Formats: sequence, C-alpha cells, structure tokens
Amino acid sequence: MTLMPLVLSLLLVPRTVPEQTTPSPARPAQANPIGTAVLGFKERLAGYVKIHNEAEGKVPKLVETSDPNKVADREAALGAMIKGLRRDAKEGDIFGPDFRAVMEREVREDFRSRPAADRKAMIQELPGKTKIAVNMTYPSELPLATFPARLLQKLPDLPPELEYRIVGRHIVLRDSTANVIVDIARNVVPTIPS
Repeated sequence: MTLMPLVLSLLLVPRTVPEQTTPSPARPAQANPIGTAVLGFKERLAGYVKIHNEAEGKVPKLVETSDPNKVADREAALGAMIKGLRRDAKEGDIFGPDFRAVMEREVREDFRSRPAADRKAMIQELPGKTKIAVNMTYPSELPLATFPARLLQKLPDLPPELEYRIVGRHIVLRDSTANVIVDIARNVVPTIPS
C-alpha cells in the first residue's frame, strides 16, 4: 500500500467531536426553591425600604433632643406617613407564601432543637394574646422581647429600619423607627404542650 491511499483514508474517516461539558441553553438548571424564596423576600424588603425612605422625606427631621415627647411625636408622624403610603398593605405582602414556608421550617427546627425547659421559658417571655394587624402601631404595652439569637442567625438579615419580633405564635416584621407592624406570619411559632 502506498502512502497516498492511507492519507486519503485517514482524511475521509469522520471525526468525533468531544461532548460539551457546559449545559446547553435549551436545558436551564433547576432553581433552588429556598434561594428563590429568600431572594423574593429581600426584593420585597427593598421595596418596603423605598416606602420607608419616601415617608422619612415627608416628615420633619428629628433634631437632636433629649425630649422624649419630640421623639415620640416624630415616630408617630413617620408611622402615620408609612401607613398612608401603604394603605392597601395586607398580611403576606413582604413575607410572601414561599418565604413564609421557609421561615416556618426554620422556626420549627429551632424549637425542636431546644430543651423543653428552654422552649417553655421562651414562650412565657413572649407577649401573648394581643390583637395585631399589618399597618398597626406596635402596641406599647407589648414588651420588645429579645428575638432568639440562634434563630435570628438562620433568618435573612434585615435592613436597619426593620426587625423580627415574636408575638404569641406569630412572627412580626416591625419598623423600629416608625413602630409600625409591616407584616405578620401567623402561627409559625410552635405551641408548647403543658
């Protein structure tokens, strides 16, 4: 056999292309449902902060004062402005059903991991049967019980204007500078058997 037919036969053999290792655009990767829920929550928080900032721009600034009445008046004015800007607000607007489910799972896991005596002590410290609603001023008779630190570490960080609170079996999102209940996730805190 001469060299020429051998070269021609090698040129005519079909070449194989190595398989692609990157995903094709036709097959998108599955989204992480927890990540999607947290991202949605953070986007809704950012929307609320815009409303909060708009309200702050419409009420007089608080000049440095030691007069608690002036501080309370500014808080009330800011709260009223936020309530007016969110007059159609309803439960679940910020938490959303997807994030609420994630939060409920984290709360239940946290409670399950605590000794029974700790759970009972924590529940007794929390404010109990008080009627609460979105866009309501956080009742002054309710103590601002410390949110459990270990649970707080499992939940997404909040902007400085907001904080998590537990009232009875509910998790409340509270605007701390306006003292307004921004959202409520009802019945996510487990009951403690007597």
